[in-house]
Amino acid sequence: MNIRVLTVPYDSGHYRARMGCGPDRLFEFGLKQLLTRLGYIFIREEITVPDSHSAEIKTAFALCRIVADRVRACQSEGCFPIVLSGNCNVAIGTISGCWCQNTGVAWFDAHGESTTPDTTTSGFLDGMGISIFTGQCWGTLARSIPGFSAVPGGHILLVGARDLESAEFAFLNQTGVTRVSGTEHLGSLVASLSPQVDGFYLHFDLDVLDPTQAVANQWTPPGGLTLEALEDAVRGIQSAARIKALGIAAYDPEADHHGRALDAALSVTGLLLGAAS
Repeated sequence: MNIRVLTVPYDSGHYRARMGCGPDRLFEFGLKQLLTRLGYIFIREEITVPDSHSAEIKTAFALCRIVADRVRACQSEGCFPIVLSGNCNVAIGTISGCWCQNTGVAWFDAHGESTTPDTTTSGFLDGMGISIFTGQCWGTLARSIPGFSAVPGGHILLVGARDLESAEFAFLNQTGVTRVSGTEHLGSLVASLSPQVDGFYLHFDLDVLDPTQAVANQWTPPGGLTLEALEDAVRGIQSAARIKALGIAAYDPEADHHGRALDAALSVTGLLLGAAS
């Protein structure tokens, strides 16, 4: 299996700032060496928007359009896509590239990612990823992404979320997204969804980990998963379904004082790819 690593070094429309520095750090200080050690043939491609007058919303959807095309190319060429991004909402492009209607989503995140422009109290576009790819907001721009269609909520597992805005609870229930606090039964949940899809997109916002394990960004609340639980989750998903793409997002190197979040990302990726090899 060949691998294409897509790095998307943006945070809230800003190039190589804050979490936008994460993709380079993940690749240069670990993933490149890991892929070499495992014997994979890989190409790294940086995704950028050639616009000197960027704006957060415009830039976010432009990046998703490019990522969707590149992931679709990976699928047709038999390459496995790994998408390293500053923001989680890049996943809308990745999922679109995998064909939305046929893709299950296992989304690991400390947060609900389910606000909308009408419900958000933070105004943070990157808190709207699940709302967007389930077709609940930003519909005109979402439909500009090649291959986009609304992902049924029943195809989505939100794992480890513990810091949600009040409106997100109702949203997730209404759309049928399954919230999973632990990882013990994750494999069976994935297996139950597998007849409805032809594979899963695996998404890691590294703040899903408990801060005693690793701190990936400034929004890492207590009560998260252990690395052991995260690794068990990967094993369970792998045993139950085909993984179509991997995304790792929201890593700010400045917050990772001890390098533990980087190590966790590499551990999970190595487990996924090592078993595949």
